[in-house]
Amino acid sequence: MARVTHLTRTLLLPLTLMALTPSALATGIRGTLGNPGDVARLMGRTDSVFVLFGSFTQSSVVGRGELKDGQFFLDIPDRQALKLQPFEACDGVSPSQPIRVYQTETILLYNQQLNRAIGPLIQADSAKDPTLVVRWMYSDRPATVSGRCTGLNTRYDLTLKAGWNAVLAATSASGIGQTYTNVHQALPYWLNGDFRFDRARSTLPAAFFDAPRTLTR
Repeated sequence: MARVTHLTRTLLLPLTLMALTPSALATGIRGTLGNPGDVARLMGRTDSVFVLFGSFTQSSVVGRGELKDGQFFLDIPDRQALKLQPFEACDGVSPSQPIRVYQTETILLYNQQLNRAIGPLIQADSAKDPTLVVRWMYSDRPATVSGRCTGLNTRYDLTLKAGWNAVLAATSASGIGQTYTNVHQALPYWLNGDFRFDRARSTLPAAFFDAPRTLTR
């Protein structure tokens, strides 16, 4: 099984949370769009638009919710059949204990009537050239990740809990270094780019349109 390497070397589209609402059965993500006008322009309509929170490489969606008046709420079942992979930080940094993780890659917007998907959405401090970006990671057990990557201006100061975690990637003012920490501030979501998938059901993985698979307790 392929190993998950240092986050900056992994091809991920940022995915993130606005506010975390704890639940016995699910994790909630609440978000507000910073540029809702771009959704109307690219999608062609603003009603019946749904947010899909998923992974292209694993051909799955782990959460979905309707976009209304520039806001959405995703309800993500905690016990899903996720395809976990071993996590490794870069040389010089390693978790306090071995962990297996799932990293969500992208958020798309989908309209069933038009059979059209657009995206991606990112949670960041701006739509263009962001310096703060939030990403989602699921860990199978708690761990801390701290230190500096050997030969790189990249630092980790993370405390992961078992379950879903929001990770903030902060780029330095010079643009040549990054720090990964826990999220301590709310950031808006942005439609970042002009990707549009017409005939989405024949273009995207079929699992994107299925309900997330949950595990029995």
